[in-house]
Amino acid sequence: MEHDLLATSWTWAGDEPISERVHVVGAAGFAGLSLSLDDLHEVRATTGFAELRRMLDGAGIVWVQLGPLDRWWTCTSRTDDDAADRGVVLEAAAALRAWQVIARADTTLPGASPITMADDWTVLADQAAAVGAQLVLEPEPWSNLPTIERASRFVVAAGHPNGGLLLDAMHTLRGGSTLASIRQAVAPATLAAVELSDGLLHTPAGMTLSEEAREARYLPGAGAWDLPGLVRTVRELGFDEPWGVEVRTPGHRAMPIGDALRTAAAATRAVLDAADAYGAPAAPAMPSSPAPTSAVDFEPPHPRTDPRGRTHWGSHRPAGRRDADTGTPA
Repeated sequence: MEHDLLATSWTWAGDEPISERVHVVGAAGFAGLSLSLDDLHEVRATTGFAELRRMLDGAGIVWVQLGPLDRWWTCTSRTDDDAADRGVVLEAAAALRAWQVIARADTTLPGASPITMADDWTVLADQAAAVGAQLVLEPEPWSNLPTIERASRFVVAAGHPNGGLLLDAMHTLRGGSTLASIRQAVAPATLAAVELSDGLLHTPAGMTLSEEAREARYLPGAGAWDLPGLVRTVRELGFDEPWGVEVRTPGHRAMPIGDALRTAAAATRAVLDAADAYGAPAAPAMPSSPAPTSAVDFEPPHPRTDPRGRTHWGSHRPAGRRDADTGTPA
């Protein structure tokens, strides 16, 4: 089964020009990508979004995510840079025919009540809808919406039809969620995007959760998490495509970008194939050839001579079975 994959901004980050990186993303088999705020500001100041859309079309990219936006809610810490980020994301969403705009929860005041953000969420969801994109919320364990279950309740309570939820495997599992809690407490209508990465059983010693998210996101299938089970769970909730891929390790960054992307795509497809195969009938046993039960039962071919004195091999067997050693009838 074929699956659409989306390379998140860190998975295809690099020093190469964005035009070259976009081409490599498509060549590696991805059908989508996420563009970071830095990428968007650079494109706006250089080639322009219309040219970027032509690059995306040429590379076969059909799914485009933008962001993430921070401080989109009313707060004293909001700056002119935050307003500029919001403006460039909405402008790019319209020009690039973006699929989604990502928004973060509040990581500056993890104890802040999400209720105070609901009106601002509705405003941003309206603005995203006006440019043809869906707004999705990405909860993080160190934010005021630390779990996917609480974030789902926030989106449901806000009640905006253009609002959805992004389930990041690392943020979700490190936030304490289980496959059972996701299945029971995430409203199916809210689940709009999924990002896959793998991790160790526990956060590495000396690392905070946020540091792990930046430095220890392993290739899908290379860690300790049940990613095929997670894939099956979100499918039960109605999610289908595309599958975001987020890999962030020093080894991944050190690879040539083409090799890194091909490796990430192959690893993710293996996880999806494992999820597809779950519950499928076992493959039939390989056919086997009859074999003699013992050496005594084996009778080598014997030559025969026809009336003209010609010798023939294997075209005729004696009528009775004979002992292989003595030649006497068995």
